[in-house]
Amino acid sequence: MYFHVQLIDNPENPKQREQSRLDHWQYFDDHRECFIARGATVTDDDKHILSSVLFVEFDDWEQVRTFVDNEPHNKNGVYREVHIKQWGFALKRRQVDFPRKEDQLNWYIRGHGKAGMHEKRQELLSAHRAYFKPYDTENFIARGPIFSDDGKEWQGSANLISLPSRQAVNDFLAIEPYYSNDLYDRVTIERYRFGGRLGQVV
Repeated sequence: MYFHVQLIDNPENPKQREQSRLDHWQYFDDHRECFIARGATVTDDDKHILSSVLFVEFDDWEQVRTFVDNEPHNKNGVYREVHIKQWGFALKRRQVDFPRKEDQLNWYIRGHGKAGMHEKRQELLSAHRAYFKPYDTENFIARGPIFSDDGKEWQGSANLISLPSRQAVNDFLAIEPYYSNDLYDRVTIERYRFGGRLGQVV
């Protein structure tokens, strides 16, 4: 099973992240085979971390919850919110294989679907995939739908994409079939930074 995990930082504990960083890196290294993608969302000036975002594969809900519960930053009080959602691995490529370029800007796009949009989403699925296809090779780092806990109902999307600016992201979304047909209650757009130690490709 595939999952999207977002761990939102607690601004009241700014020093906690530094305290548990080495243990956090080692923990993720020990689970490297589970990751589709991992990194952090940051402010647009790239100075402050907002959250950790993970795309992972585990056998079941119990395993992913255990993984998150034992994550060193989480145990150390770095996060104020933890969100785990079932996710669809649409791109079939891992972040480590993404063709990176110097000075590229990357973005986390989290679409929160409106309730009761599963059938409408199914009607738009072919158009949605066709719109994304030209971006799959050099722009999308990871992408996929968010599902209900039982995997039966579409509830949104969680994507990582490389685009040159926030305006470029807005332009990209403006004519995307799900977005333009009002399937989302809200969409979060945040800058994304690849995870790992300095110089490490993950």
